[in-house]
Amino acid sequence: MNTSELLHTIAKDRVAGMRTIDSYQLKPTVISVSNADMSIDLKNDMWILNTRGLPATIEELELVSSDNVFTASPQEYDFMDEYRYQVFTDYIDIKTAAQDFTPYRLEFVKIIPHRNPHSGS
Repeated sequence: MNTSELLHTIAKDRVAGMRTIDSYQLKPTVISVSNADMSIDLKNDMWILNTRGLPATIEELELVSSDNVFTASPQEYDFMDEYRYQVFTDYIDIKTAAQDFTPYRLEFVKIIPHRNPHSGS
């Protein structure tokens, strides 16, 4: 399964249980991690971690949301296959362990749900 197929499979699984959602859109998003501790408000979207590799300058990355906790060192992350495509909902708290923090980038794919206009009241 290629990355695009995997991302669509994850997105379909996530929106499948939502009664008022009938489709979704995927949108690539790049975040600049400018502090060792920072938070992002995801509003109603879900974000899938889609970073190819973590910078060697960090010791460990921790991402926490309302429904997920993901921790990995750059070395562990390099050996992960599908497991690295973690989904985060509501918010992401990003904690970076590093001797000397240097800003870096994380790539995500945003799942933007679309409501069925005929559902509900």
